[in-house]
Amino acid sequence: MRPDILFIYPHYSVKERYGNRSIGRVGGHLPPLGLAQLAAFIREQGFTVELIDAVALDLQLQQVMERVAVIRPRAVGITALTSSFYSVVSLASHIRTAFPDILTLVGGPHASAAPTIVMNKHRCFDLLVFGEGEFTLLEIMERYRNKGYKRSRLLSDNAQLAGIDGIVFRDDMKGIQTAPRQLIDNLDALPLPARDLLPTKCYIPLPNQYRRLPVVHMTSTRGCPNNCSFCSAGAVFGRKVRRKSVQRVIEEIEHVVGRYGAREISFWDDNMVLNRNWMMALCDALLTSHLDITWTCYARVDAVDPAILGKMKAAGCFNIFYGFESGSQELLDLIDKKIRIEDSIRVCRWTREAGIEVRGSFMLGLPGETPELARQTIRFALELDPDYAQFSLTTPYPGTRLYKQAKQFGRLSDKLSDYHGWKPVFVPYGYDSQKQLLAMERLAMLRFYFRPRYWLRTIRKVQTWKDFQRVFKGFRMALGFLK
Repeated sequence: MRPDILFIYPHYSVKERYGNRSIGRVGGHLPPLGLAQLAAFIREQGFTVELIDAVALDLQLQQVMERVAVIRPRAVGITALTSSFYSVVSLASHIRTAFPDILTLVGGPHASAAPTIVMNKHRCFDLLVFGEGEFTLLEIMERYRNKGYKRSRLLSDNAQLAGIDGIVFRDDMKGIQTAPRQLIDNLDALPLPARDLLPTKCYIPLPNQYRRLPVVHMTSTRGCPNNCSFCSAGAVFGRKVRRKSVQRVIEEIEHVVGRYGAREISFWDDNMVLNRNWMMALCDALLTSHLDITWTCYARVDAVDPAILGKMKAAGCFNIFYGFESGSQELLDLIDKKIRIEDSIRVCRWTREAGIEVRGSFMLGLPGETPELARQTIRFALELDPDYAQFSLTTPYPGTRLYKQAKQFGRLSDKLSDYHGWKPVFVPYGYDSQKQLLAMERLAMLRFYFRPRYWLRTIRKVQTWKDFQRVFKGFRMALGFLK
């Protein structure tokens, strides 16, 4: 029986994601939770679904096409990141040629950031879904079913398509964008992501992001109220923050522990600690649940204090990722980060005192940056001395304010496949060349990771053979960034 829709996460290797560095098999495959959430929602409404994660399964284009030929879905839904968009277009074009009766949908961050541009430029997509996709997809599939699953009949009915919020369709070969879809307020009403459709054993985080396997990835919120100029997070889920109830989060954790043997949770929320009372209540619930779970999360430095950090540690949190970004207050203000240097110093100390590891993000090549200001950021990273530091290259993603402003501050490449944070697609006017910016990234890695003090501290944490394997993978990855 033909499924109603097949969701596809197109091939995009870890090596490509990190700028073709030879980092080896260090993990880093992440589950397409967005697709799994859509699959669960549409399945709950009575539609039959399947899902192919070509990244985790390492399926090349031809292998994906062979699976599509066997499955023969009535529709396909492909998610698009900016850096993997070339792969999305290639896959959709092949599907259009080989199976002209299949309705081809595209969504995801890149589609949401530049919807009409994508549809006007690429004829391989029938419809584009932007923003939160659950109810938009449901309306599309209901109309498609009412048309007898005839692609041509659906696409020729522009009057009905115009009534679906959150899509771009074509009228006289031109992309027409409908009104945005209203955000979903009650996240508890959504089913749990369809993890049963995913190759869950393939999802091993990078070495600095876990302690115990299996790790299950999870979100508890949608939306981010902050407006950092470089961030594209609001393109899909908007600025309004919505969160699952504490009870719902506990239920999901209990589910993945029982179903998948999860020993650790990796929370992906942009800022999980935004609501202090909710975070405290979640920690209390974890403590009384007696679940043998450790977990990691992301947080802003202006959202935590010693009390909440202590409660998070007691509830199993062992690692927090903070966006420190720069050692220059001037540059932080320019990108609307809205944090102070002294906040980062204080919170890094508090987190370490609570017994929680610190992962820190630092951006090189920010608007207005010069090599001297970059060296100031490197010195700042050494001063903070987090357990792990990520030095990424500033990437003005389409749909962000920085993308619109980029040419005021530097030179911007239009090669979308390099828009992943590890290639110099944006070179501030303070730098002479891409080569100079890459040399600064290399200097940051050398100065931070190849210190005797750092490796002595890291080796002291090794207690088991698995710890040693993680450390070795991390060392190999660091070397890959230097080659």
